[in-house]
Amino acid sequence: MLLSLLMSTVGLFTSLSTKVSFVLVLLYQGLVRSFCHFNHDEMVAVYFLAVLAFVPCGDAFSLDHWTKRRQPNEPKFAYGYPVLLMQLLLAWVYFSSALIKLRVSGMKYLSPDNLPRLAIIHSLDNLHDTSFRYAFWLPQVRGLLPIVVVLVVLWELIFPLAIFWPRSRWWILGFGVVFHIATLFVMNIFFPYQLAMYLIFVDWERLGAWINRGA
Repeated sequence: MLLSLLMSTVGLFTSLSTKVSFVLVLLYQGLVRSFCHFNHDEMVAVYFLAVLAFVPCGDAFSLDHWTKRRQPNEPKFAYGYPVLLMQLLLAWVYFSSALIKLRVSGMKYLSPDNLPRLAIIHSLDNLHDTSFRYAFWLPQVRGLLPIVVVLVVLWELIFPLAIFWPRSRWWILGFGVVFHIATLFVMNIFFPYQLAMYLIFVDWERLGAWINRGA
């Protein structure tokens, strides 16, 4: 599995290696999680693999391209829609997260004691990524926490704007970086894969052109 993922990453035998990666990661998740563990950090990455397995993702920036010296020959749409699809998948993760919170808990989710309770519960066991104890400071500032929770829920709801309104993109993604780092220290939960998937929003062609101008 790791070998196929490495080959997919560098773009070696991309058409085959991406499909093998998708199948093996799906099998691995099933063995480890028994297909019943809700994890929007890892599972969205599986969906990304499903997309990459069936699109021409190795036509340009890859070892396949450099060794075969073959120019991309698909229409631009073939390279653009997979990026849009993965952006939609990531945005839906955040948007649906907010909807679930409001549907299940309603306005109780915004209560001053909800965040301290959740954070302290996550800090009392040994089954999380880290063992920070900053959660025990939260009751001291419980009056301010509903404002923080409202901001987080609103951020999740407007996350799709990062797709359709580029000017808002870096503010939304920047808030996401701060949010995930905060959850690491306060709730001992970290989503590094999800943060890495923010790279799907980078306009690599524009970035490359900007670097070339600077050079």
